[in-house]
Amino acid sequence: MNKMEVSVIALAESESKKGYYVLILEESKSKKRIPIITGSQEAQAIAIHLERLQPARPLTHDLFKNTITQLGAIIKEVFIHRLEMEIFHALIILQTADKKLIEIDARTSDAIALAIRFSCPIYVSESVLESAGYEIDEKGKEKKGSYAEYTLEELEELLDKILKKEDYESAARVRDAIERRKSN
Repeated sequence: MNKMEVSVIALAESESKKGYYVLILEESKSKKRIPIITGSQEAQAIAIHLERLQPARPLTHDLFKNTITQLGAIIKEVFIHRLEMEIFHALIILQTADKKLIEIDARTSDAIALAIRFSCPIYVSESVLESAGYEIDEKGKEKKGSYAEYTLEELEELLDKILKKEDYESAARVRDAIERRKSN
């Protein structure tokens, strides 16, 4: 199974799911992006570390990092290996003091919160990148072929997919293409 390294490039409040946040991962070579919806506590844990804030007492992810470190282990990597029913599945790859590797099933947001604390790589499987990722052009807009190449049904499916990714600018362009197609 091919692994592609991704980076956290953005974290913002979700416009479609009140009280949730969207975490954007990007694969550096293809520039494909993956949006992941996360809860407010996980988003806070990620944001606090990314913004280099120091809470007065350790948060849960900090406590877990400190425990792993005190046991002489490290997190080698996080691997988002599967997307099933729009839910991402991740593994935390832990290396013990005696160099043994252990795979731990984890929620993707928790795995990412720990990965950034250990400064370890985050990988996605090629299949996850293909099914959940979208490409952007030089101007930061989603890449696609000419809408004339799509059937009306394909345009409507594309609109649904783009809306799930919360890319509202691209969704507006597809909606306009659908409206033009229906009026002709």
